Amino acid sequence: MSGFTNALISNNRNEDIPAEDDLFGMLIGEWDFEWVDNNQKRKVQGEWIFSRVLEGRAIQDVFICPSRFTREANPQPDGEYGTTLRIYNPRTTRWDVSYGCTGYITRLEARREGEKIVLTNINNQNEKWVFSEITDISFHWQNVHVEKDGIWHINAELYATRIK
Repeated sequence: MSGFTNALISNNRNEDIPAEDDLFGMLIGEWDFEWVDNNQKRKVQGEWIFSRVLEGRAIQDVFICPSRFTREANPQPDGEYGTTLRIYNPRTTRWDVSYGCTGYITRLEARREGEKIVLTNINNQNEKWVFSEITDISFHWQNVHVEKDGIWHINAELYATRIK
């Protein structure tokens, strides 16, 4: 397995990604989070792990909710153990993104909007994932559906803190 891991994981950003376009670089590492499901009125503890991959040309994560440490005590019938692959596209200076877990794959495009990173579903422009309030030790993430009147409905959100 170490051959695969060594070929996949990268320690540095590839020079093909300009520093100003390295949107997800600040997320590299391990995070605990509290998932807030606004539709089902529940909170679940989870974990999110980010790493550079593919010679530093991409960032991949593992999204685990409920976390491995709370799964037995708080099982969720719709829990997710998924992965996102974010590959920088030098032609568009945006990120091509694919998230997959059991039963579905979502394709998105990511770009910076002010202080936020907004990922838009390429098959449904009204579905967005938004990273905001990003610091060295925390970030906020939202799963949003934009209504016809332009109002954002927050389906779910999480508040993450970096694991030291």
